[in-house]
Parts: sequence; C-alpha cells; structure tokens
Amino acid sequence: MTENRRRYPRLAGPFDGSWNGAAGIRECRVTDVNQGGCFIDAMGQPDVGSDVVVTVVLAGREFTLPGVVAHVDRIQGFGVAFGESDSRTALAAVLETL
Repeated sequence: MTENRRRYPRLAGPFDGSWNGAAGIRECRVTDVNQGGCFIDAMGQPDVGSDVVVTVVLAGREFTLPGVVAHVDRIQGFGVAFGESDSRTALAAVLETL
C-alpha cells in the first residue's frame, strides 16, 4: 500500500474551476482540494515545476490560488501545490467549516 503523503485532509470533488499557465486559461474540473493543493482533471497538462494559477469554486465562493505543478499523470491530470497567499488562508478557513 502506498503511503499517504498529504499534510492536510482533502475534500473530494468534483468542483468547477480553471487553471492558467503558459498555454493560457483552461476550464477544468478540480477533483480534490485541500489547503496545500489540489488535483486537476484536465486533458492538457503543464510540465512538473511550472507555475500555474488555479481558480476553484467551493461553497459558493471562488478562490484563485497561485501554485506549482507537483506531479503529472498523463492520463488523468496533474497535482498542484499551492503557494502562500491570502486566498489560501481563506480557503483553509472555508475547508474547516465543511
């Protein structure tokens, strides 16, 4: 069995969202999220280490979070690790209430 490396509990989606990288803005489905990052179900995928900005709609609010692509699954999508931001702090507060 693989080890769970998540630092924060995740909230399973799907959630509406988009991501913005070098190729521009693309609509997507965010399949899980926590205050440390998320997984994006998307056809197009940036390279590991690429800077992206993720927007996710959660509990009727829109959160826009800067991050870095942490891993890529060429079939399913990619994982993003969020950087520090005011939106990340607000997202953490909302996640605690759900």
